[in-house]
Amino acid sequence: MKSYSLWIDKKKQAKIYQKKLFYNKNNKTVLVKTIYSGISKGTEKLVSSKSVLKDQFELMKAPFQEGSFNLPIKYGYINVGNIIDGPKKYINKNIFTLFPHQDLYEISIKNVNLLPMGNLRKYILTANMETAINIFWDSQSKINNRILIIGLGSVGLLTAYFFKINKYKNIYVYDNNQNKRKIAKYLGLDFIDIKKIDQIDVAVNTTANYKVLDFLMEKLSIEGKIVEASWYGKNIGEISLGGYFHSKRLKIISSQVSKIPKHMNKKYNFDMRLKLAIKSLKNSKLEKLITSESNFFDLEKDYYKILKNKDTIMHLIKY
Repeated sequence: MKSYSLWIDKKKQAKIYQKKLFYNKNNKTVLVKTIYSGISKGTEKLVSSKSVLKDQFELMKAPFQEGSFNLPIKYGYINVGNIIDGPKKYINKNIFTLFPHQDLYEISIKNVNLLPMGNLRKYILTANMETAINIFWDSQSKINNRILIIGLGSVGLLTAYFFKINKYKNIYVYDNNQNKRKIAKYLGLDFIDIKKIDQIDVAVNTTANYKVLDFLMEKLSIEGKIVEASWYGKNIGEISLGGYFHSKRLKIISSQVSKIPKHMNKKYNFDMRLKLAIKSLKNSKLEKLITSESNFFDLEKDYYKILKNKDTIMHLIKY
């Protein structure tokens, strides 16, 4: 049988390749036909532009990528599919995996996550909900803290939403793209005028803009915290450590999804966290975060247009 997958062949050049796939039925793996995959815009933009530092190549490797960050690479980690062959009890089950953009693939059963019955589209948010959960854990916020999430891509919106479903009351969100205000309000989030807010206890930055940090330091309360959830790759930024950072005794905390925080790793492993992410997506309103979609075989011409679109929150690929 034939399998097709998306590769970044050269810097900013997407290519779909075909290869033969041989699957022999066994009790350890399944054959999966992809229904949807999702483009994690910020990360895939860094990867496709060769902006990953060489000393991070192994540390930042996606679970099922092929090739290297030096390109060419088959990259991605958002895949919703249907099992079409394997042990009988798994046949026709819908699943989420951390597999790249590929229409047909074999995967170990231990890497399969069964999805609930019903609409599957929202489950392309699963990986980014995992990131949101990690940000929530890394912040170690108190229930009555005033919390600001700045940057309303999929990670920012899901982070605010996860705080909300965990009964945090003082959650505020902001993005300088006003088109995202409607989605924030649709999810019941408090979109604020960032110039008028202060005395924030915890600020979460998902903008991938380091200049935001100086602004946030001014807005934070004494001993406030910034959770830096952006990935900058090769980009080098400057922040002012001589002003509010010292006078307010502030903290800057890195959050990254490939590690579970030490204070949580006795309660959760990666499999448990992923199951929590799937459970946290039960609200059908979250499908509103899928703001665009296209067909897999159009990705050669569409991929970089998708990455450049500032209004895209989550892009769904149909197979």
